[in-house]
Parts: sequence; structure tokens; C-alpha cells
Amino acid sequence: MLIASFAAALSLSAASASASVSPSEEEQSSPAAVGAEEAQAASIKIVAAYDAPYRTRPYGSSHKIGTVQAGTHIYIQCRLQNSYGNYWYRTAGGDAYTYSGHYLSYPGIPAC
Repeated sequence: MLIASFAAALSLSAASASASVSPSEEEQSSPAAVGAEEAQAASIKIVAAYDAPYRTRPYGSSHKIGTVQAGTHIYIQCRLQNSYGNYWYRTAGGDAYTYSGHYLSYPGIPAC
């Protein structure tokens, strides 16, 4: 379920959709896919500069759910700092995190 809701929250550019995480046909017609559009409206679009894993918690040692391909955009809610002082982004779905160092610089992202 976690993977499905995050995949639905990702909005992939047309050029990189085939090389990126994409929801299945079943997930595209689900209520989670409809909710993802609302989440995107209230979130910030960012672009991955490098291949960026997304995880269940804001730590490199936490479970890896998948990877956002370099050049792909995703939507995030906010930025937070973990106990090691590293900055992570919470995804628009709110159920996954990705390390901020893998993305282009975006000043003004609100704290979680």
C-alpha cells in the first residue's frame, strides 16, 4: 500500500516516465491516484539531479521503497532535518522521504 500511494503521488515528466517509477493501470484509476492530484496542488515540484532513492523514514539506513530517476520531477510537502543534521524532503503523499542532496537547490521550502 505504501508503495502504491507513493507511486500515485509521483508526477513524472513525459520524457522520463518510461525510465521512472510509474503506477500500474489499476493504481491510476484508484482513489489514491485522484487524491494525488489534490496533494500536488498543495505541494512543491522539484527535479532530481541524481538518481534518488525514496525511503520509509528520513534516514539512509531506512527501508528503500524505490528510486526517482535523475531529471524526473516529484512533488514534496516540506523539508525536515533528521537527528544527524541531514535535510530530507517529505513527499506529497506524506508517506516517503528522499534526501535533499539528490535534488537541485530549492530555497524557501517550508519546514515540516
